Amino acid sequence: MPFQVSEMNLEPGGLNKKVMRNTFVIDPRQANGGYIQSMILPSGIPKGLRLVLIERGLWPSDRPNFRAQCSVPTKTGKGTKPNPLCLQGGTCCARALLARQPDFQAQKSQLHEAIEQAGHLVIFYPAFHCEINFIEYYWGAAKQYSRRNCGYDFDSLQRLVSEALKAVPPQLICNYHARTVHIMEAYRHNIVYVSPEYEHMVHTRYRSHRRVTIAESTPA
Repeated sequence: MPFQVSEMNLEPGGLNKKVMRNTFVIDPRQANGGYIQSMILPSGIPKGLRLVLIERGLWPSDRPNFRAQCSVPTKTGKGTKPNPLCLQGGTCCARALLARQPDFQAQKSQLHEAIEQAGHLVIFYPAFHCEINFIEYYWGAAKQYSRRNCGYDFDSLQRLVSEALKAVPPQLICNYHARTVHIMEAYRHNIVYVSPEYEHMVHTRYRSHRRVTIAESTPA
């Protein structure tokens, strides 16, 4: 995954670097359609981007200034930061080049794999603001319960995780879902956030079901 690539240094090792598992490099020229590449050195130190790309025959030897990742200025203009656009299919730097490889693109997160191994499906929402995901409100309510009842130790936290999730009433979860639907509807109509129209559409509470009014005809 590009996330894993962003955690790799150009050279082996580094502080607090995660040890990555072996990967299967797809190569049609190989008898088995590819080969297994170890992501750590015999000493147990994580390999760097340079060595991984050299082993795959991808390191551009004709580019002496090939860096780990390109940089862009920060919003404040003080210093630079890694350019996130590099990890979207480019070949401009070492992380971009490795991130576009099929085995890195197909790698699932550890959480994703753990959920599937437990027999569940993992369906990701497309990228959007958290305010239109009702699960965020559900988690927020569960966290409030945890803060009120937590003893601030690991044992009580383990107990409270499932307890806090069960403490949120199903009706409240349904209300959270309805609220996100109203927010999405407001955005579809290009209603400005926190404007009076937005507040009316999103936050209006109805005390009873809407009733159909039947007009009575006046006798002639």
